[in-house]
Amino acid sequence: MSRRFRSLQAQLLLWALLPILFFLVGLALTGVYAHQREMREFVARRNHSLARLTARLIADGLTQGTVGADGSGLAEVLAAVEPPTSAAVVDETGRVLAGSPMTDEMLVVSAPVGGSGWTVEVGEPVAGILSPILRLSGLAPIVAVGAGVISLLVLALGYGQIVRPLRRLAQAAGQVSWGDYSAIAVAVGGVQEVRDLHRALREMVERIQGYQSGMRDYLGAVTQGQEAERARLARELHDGPVQELIGLGQRAEIARRLVERGETEEARSLLGELRRVGLATVDELRRIIGALRPVYLEDLGFLPALEMLVRQSDRRTPARVTLELVDEVPRCAPEIELAAYRIVQEALRNAIQHAQAERIVIQVRCANGNLTISVEDDGVGFVLPLRPDVLTQAGHFGLVGMQERAMRLGGRLQVERRPQGGTRVLVTLPLTRPPSSVRGAL
Repeated sequence: MSRRFRSLQAQLLLWALLPILFFLVGLALTGVYAHQREMREFVARRNHSLARLTARLIADGLTQGTVGADGSGLAEVLAAVEPPTSAAVVDETGRVLAGSPMTDEMLVVSAPVGGSGWTVEVGEPVAGILSPILRLSGLAPIVAVGAGVISLLVLALGYGQIVRPLRRLAQAAGQVSWGDYSAIAVAVGGVQEVRDLHRALREMVERIQGYQSGMRDYLGAVTQGQEAERARLARELHDGPVQELIGLGQRAEIARRLVERGETEEARSLLGELRRVGLATVDELRRIIGALRPVYLEDLGFLPALEMLVRQSDRRTPARVTLELVDEVPRCAPEIELAAYRIVQEALRNAIQHAQAERIVIQVRCANGNLTISVEDDGVGFVLPLRPDVLTQAGHFGLVGMQERAMRLGGRLQVERRPQGGTRVLVTLPLTRPPSSVRGAL
């Protein structure tokens, strides 16, 4: 079976044309039968008139003596009948007195000869009455049977090439929904469109498997990162603020003893040092707290925190980092502001560390109930892989984390490679809190 005939378009075309073809064939056969009947009736009327006329001539001949009682003279009378019409005179017993006997292949009419008991029969071959195309009407039953067989074959072909493959595909899709991804790998056959649909579903399942694999790697990395971050913070707190606080306590005890002994100048100097160390400890604690959650984001909102992030990044990197505000940004739900801040923070970090960019532009737009942020750089850029597990297997979890944050809030993340070089990260988040069904478990 050719590829063209296996297509759904060809199958539907056959199903559409067959009823029309059967209708036209039936209409044509009905017209043929009607025409045959009219031709038979016309020839029968004509020959019946000819038979009556011949019978009258024979009766006149018997009266005038030109036709004998033994049948002499009948041949001269019958000679006036023109071919292909044949004429004959038979007696009461059916014996032919003159003319040619009639056959089963002839349309025969008769007329009695008055006063003699004879009968004039006039016949004409049926094959001569009907045209060659009308003679094919005898093949109508064969044509009908053949058309029925073809219809059954087309229906069977349609069931085998469309209905059954679609049922197999639906069954495989149901098994995939329950986690049996191997079911979609079994070939279902069918027309080319069903095959294309099966291939698309198989590729989609492969992408889902890759996405799930990437998510498992990402969650594992997040868990390990959380534990590593907790260990790092514990070390920093123990080696930094905790030791400083212990030192502050010891120095405070020394200052108390100096005051008890009346050595006020030494005590005053030590208290001043205690104050400086205490302020430095407070700054260190603020730095650690800011690493866990930006203070500006908690107190002032997304926009001030983003401005502070841009100023800090611009001071720490040789790249020029700028912020462009297209619209006024209102306060949003805390989880939306935190997700937007973390996405920008990660995109900015990637642009600084990997893109080798000289200029980074962050643009914030607020319209149509959405918060849209773009981070665009003029760096080397990169090609985004088709599946996220390619990134996670290589140990790159930043982009996957950004996408998960956006999807969890009902948003969308796009990464575009600019034709002139560089990368553009575009994230769109709803300003309102998404429904729980959208947020998911991540």
